[in-house]
Amino acid sequence: MSPRWAYFVPGYLWSALNTLIGVLLCVLVYRATDWRWSRGCIECIGGDRIFGKPGAQTWGAIVIYKDEYQRSRVDLRVHERVHVVQAFIGGPLFMIAYGLTFLWFYLNDPKMGWKVAYYQIPFEVQAYRIGDKAKGWGA
Repeated sequence: MSPRWAYFVPGYLWSALNTLIGVLLCVLVYRATDWRWSRGCIECIGGDRIFGKPGAQTWGAIVIYKDEYQRSRVDLRVHERVHVVQAFIGGPLFMIAYGLTFLWFYLNDPKMGWKVAYYQIPFEVQAYRIGDKAKGWGA
């Protein structure tokens, strides 16, 4: 193991619950295909079974893409890796914080709908900001 990976081991351990939930979702709900290890996380294709119609979802170190086109998008790959890092930092608290901030924004103004609440979540704001800057980088 290179010394660089030693810095990531605590993140993998701290986000193990999130990753386990991601694996269970992939296997039991999404029946994911085309699994591969890529730049520190496990990527798979979840197809049309992904709820909410996103291009991808991240659970710990698991990134579930809707299809191969979504997986090939550089901005989306960077966006999802931001969530991987957020899960490494927040561990099991990340899912709780994400859910509570979504509820906060949604319940604050339910007339605006869930999409507006989603785009106000600070975790998403950060991921979109970094992902948008990544366009054109190459995956």
